[in-house]
Amino acid sequence: MFNAADAARANDLVSSLLDRGYDAAARATLEAISARMTDGAVATGARRLADEATRLAAAGERLTPDNPVLRSYFADLEGAGARNARAVADAGAGLRESGVTAAGQLTRDFAVGGLNERQLASIGVRWNTPDPEAVARAVGYLESEGWRDEMARYAGMSADKAREVALRGIVNGWNPTRTAMEMRDLSQTMSLADANNLMRTLQLTSYRDASAIHQQANADILSHQIRIGTLDDRICMACIALHGTRLEVGVRVDDHHQGRCIGVAVVTGRNREVLTGEDWYFTQSIDRQRAIAGDSAFELLQSGRAQLRDFAVEYNDPTFGRMIREASAASLTRG
Repeated sequence: MFNAADAARANDLVSSLLDRGYDAAARATLEAISARMTDGAVATGARRLADEATRLAAAGERLTPDNPVLRSYFADLEGAGARNARAVADAGAGLRESGVTAAGQLTRDFAVGGLNERQLASIGVRWNTPDPEAVARAVGYLESEGWRDEMARYAGMSADKAREVALRGIVNGWNPTRTAMEMRDLSQTMSLADANNLMRTLQLTSYRDASAIHQQANADILSHQIRIGTLDDRICMACIALHGTRLEVGVRVDDHHQGRCIGVAVVTGRNREVLTGEDWYFTQSIDRQRAIAGDSAFELLQSGRAQLRDFAVEYNDPTFGRMIREASAASLTRG
């Protein structure tokens, strides 16, 4: 029976592990900042500024913005602030690593202490730990031959530098546009549109990989997943055709470049009904159907010469593997 004493022990363990990690990662940084502000140039400048203010007051003068002592103090302060900001940013990697270490230690200690997942959940601590090698697949694209071949298309582009920029963007939670701007600056011939297309596809596909991995880690409580598209005027015909289809748990949702589809997991025993993409499309106004499909595809559907499912075509991308795209009206007419 899990009692209050067990909960207290668990909370103490969580706190001690996180505090230990924080101390290891942050103490040196905080001490360096403190020393920089109390013993370094900033502290010396502050003393000089106080002396200058005293001197001016005795002479009946005021401290003005162009005072050289004041300007020197602000320069020292700005430099120290920049160095402090870099130190804090560098400490972030250590803090993230300490969190991973703490999670592993918690898993082992709780197992030894006899606290199971249900008991752990009762105190608000609940997680699953997928295989780290599986998680690594989410960024494996950046080490693939396909990625290197893609980078080789652009003059002056280093695949390793591009990999570094892309990983930094993912780790720091940058939006694809910011990452794309840094990526574009690595080459003389890569356009912002190309960089944006690549970064959005990389991030979205990686997130879908991660979602599949987490689903697999929770497969014991999930029955299946449902593919969900963004049903707006930007959605392509392939994604409409696949919206609402059922997929197995842990299967990645394959999409096209910059695709926005996701998989929604369904808990075993819980019913979840989703309107199919076909039903959604044909309940729209005729004008909206035409606007989404385009004139040629719309006419094919209206005439019965093509079905909505015909527009979803699988193909293999050298970097991202199996993907889907919208078949052109011309290809369906030839078929």
